[in-house]
Amino acid sequence: MNESQKKDTEFTKRSGTARGIATAVYIGGVIAATMLFISFILLAFPTDAYFSRTIMTVAGLMVGGSMLAFPYALHNWAVTKEHRKWTTILYYAEMAIICVNTIVSFVSLIAKYSNYNAPEWVILYEPFSVASIVFTIFAWGTVFLLDPEHKDFAQSQQADTRYKEKIAKLREDFLDSIEGEQAVMEAAKRDIAERYRADRFTSDKKHFGAAPEIPEPAMGFKRNEAELEIVRLRDENERLKAEKSPNQ
Repeated sequence: MNESQKKDTEFTKRSGTARGIATAVYIGGVIAATMLFISFILLAFPTDAYFSRTIMTVAGLMVGGSMLAFPYALHNWAVTKEHRKWTTILYYAEMAIICVNTIVSFVSLIAKYSNYNAPEWVILYEPFSVASIVFTIFAWGTVFLLDPEHKDFAQSQQADTRYKEKIAKLREDFLDSIEGEQAVMEAAKRDIAERYRADRFTSDKKHFGAAPEIPEPAMGFKRNEAELEIVRLRDENERLKAEKSPNQ
């Protein structure tokens, strides 16, 4: 291994270590901010409101999970220019909202459990802090709608719809033309001939299963094989009797 390869290997190891440390720090910060926000939200519900407190705890975890999902999406999913741009904007917007919520949550908890008087802006902002949940829904809905695969699918569906509309328009134009009227007349004649066949309105009994084969007049009626064999044997018997009679 030459000197250049050694440097590349060392750089890869060090960058991997740095990414691992940065990931751990980032996750730790998100967990701390999330727990603080959840503790603040639960102050709005009575201690015996178990269902509401559970739902809001899950909602707080989802907001924190969003901060973990955005970097992953930017690294592995949002790679096209437009998709990446809006994902980055929404990521930093949510980070700003969570930053404010973390400060407000901490100040509100201090004010509740100590003699600290919260600033007026904190008191005014508190009811609107839950808007971060709605913003998370909006942000990820936008990210999914801007997904190139979703846009390609929508364009494909639009093309299929336009194709069907044009086919329907051409069919309508054809039916209004002379050729279309002639085709309709031919189809109507065939349909009328099929619907009003004479055998559909006869009261005579019909054979079960396939219709019987009716021979042509020139050919006469055919006997089946069993009858022909009986006739042949009877003729042979009479012939033998006739041969024996002179001898007797």
